[in-house]
Amino acid sequence: MTAVAPDNRVAPTPTSGYATTVTAVLAVIVALWWGRSFMVPLTAGLMLALLVGPVTAALTRWLRVRVLATTVTLALVMTVLGLAGAAFGDQLGRVAGRAPDMISLVAQQVADTDPGADSVLKRARDAFRELDRAAERFAGANKPVIQSARAKAAAAKQAAAAASAADAAAPPVSISQTATVALRESAVSGSGALLRFASDLTIIFFIAFFVLAGGKPLVERFLDLWGARPELRERAQHAANECVRQIRIYGGVLLVTNSIVGLVVWAAFSIAGLPDAGGWGITAAVLHVVPYLGMALLTVLGAAEAFLVHGTVGAAMGMAAFIVLMSTLIGTVVAAWLQGRAAKMNAAAVFIGVVFWGALWGVWGLLLGPALVVLIKVVAEHTKPGQRFANLMQS
Repeated sequence: MTAVAPDNRVAPTPTSGYATTVTAVLAVIVALWWGRSFMVPLTAGLMLALLVGPVTAALTRWLRVRVLATTVTLALVMTVLGLAGAAFGDQLGRVAGRAPDMISLVAQQVADTDPGADSVLKRARDAFRELDRAAERFAGANKPVIQSARAKAAAAKQAAAAASAADAAAPPVSISQTATVALRESAVSGSGALLRFASDLTIIFFIAFFVLAGGKPLVERFLDLWGARPELRERAQHAANECVRQIRIYGGVLLVTNSIVGLVVWAAFSIAGLPDAGGWGITAAVLHVVPYLGMALLTVLGAAEAFLVHGTVGAAMGMAAFIVLMSTLIGTVVAAWLQGRAAKMNAAAVFIGVVFWGALWGVWGLLLGPALVVLIKVVAEHTKPGQRFANLMQS
């Protein structure tokens, strides 16, 4: 008999596998967006438990009762958050109290402006008027000859004249009325956002309490989910330990960068001669907790304060430019570099991940995004299908 040579050809990868992977990824993204009201408090609560875990362990050795140690730990966290929120709210209230003075200053500068001056705004308005006249002449030179079209044009002109007459008869809406309506709507929407934030924060603390109170037995039960195979359990334990380490590194990076931002803003506002520079420093440190969005709000508030104190647009633009530059260097470059070095990730992956989670979960996504990106990389490193993705995020 003739021996048959073994077939050493590699079987081609089925194309349906890629379609299944893409479909699964899209399904996960949709589930995260649809279930964000549950996933956001759960994720934030777990991260809070991991961050304050060492404090709870130290208090447990001293108090001997883990539930009591957990209660004291979370009480300390709530106290710190309350003090930071009070400082930020007080500063924001002082800025809101000076808003009428800012409006009066702007109105005075507008009133002092010569309406006949050859400004950019006046020239732009004249240019648009000339463009409208040219368009009218062009339309007049190409009038249609069909009678029905003329009839339609006449009917449209009559309708426009009637609408203009109705608009003239209607009382004009003043700027103050528009501003009053906008403030009322902002107050209502802001109150709803505060209620949702308070509700999420309550759930976050409850989740952190039960996770911390569970202690080591809860961790063992979690590892038991991976089955009895020693290699799988060891890999899961190593991934969990690395996730805990990265979360604590993220907390340290956030503390360092927020402190630097607060000190720099305090020094800059003191040099610029703005009042309550210390309060502005605390406000900057609090706002920097939320990447990008917090610094955008600080830029607006700082520019408004500089405009009120110095009374010039140049001072406001200078302060806004300084805050943007400072937040870019410290809040983005330094934070991304520190986090990237600690997690061995490239800064582009961190930035893109933050944008992705911000688009998915809003402000909470911006807050939790940097840590979630690192955790995804850690999990991908400890799974065979995700190792290529982890290498893509590697620095």
